[in-house]
Amino acid sequence: MVQHPEWYIRITDWSFYATRGVGIIHHVTIENTSDIAYKNVEVKVHYYSTSASNYSTEIGNETGVLKVVLPPHSQNTYLEGGAVFGAGSSLFNAGNIEVLRAVPVNGLQKKLAHPRLTL
Repeated sequence: MVQHPEWYIRITDWSFYATRGVGIIHHVTIENTSDIAYKNVEVKVHYYSTSASNYSTEIGNETGVLKVVLPPHSQNTYLEGGAVFGAGSSLFNAGNIEVLRAVPVNGLQKKLAHPRLTL
């Protein structure tokens, strides 16, 4: 669980939009099936073309960190107000997200009083 948090963290729903060249990620629902808490979830978002000639072709990706704390055995929605997630454009779709890694939080399991606590 400590060496491979990506095996226990699953993003089940999320939204993304771009405004003025900035990507915004929001309403990210994350499930943590492990026995430990994690923070600073690193994810990669894949971008796909919307042009007719190469529609749905992957044209790039962006890696970023979601500054959230995931209690053990939880499923919650985070970043409801949105968070900047690198560059973005209305000329492509953000169509896939994958969890790369996260930081285990030692001793925080019992201290979390609220599931949306962020550090």
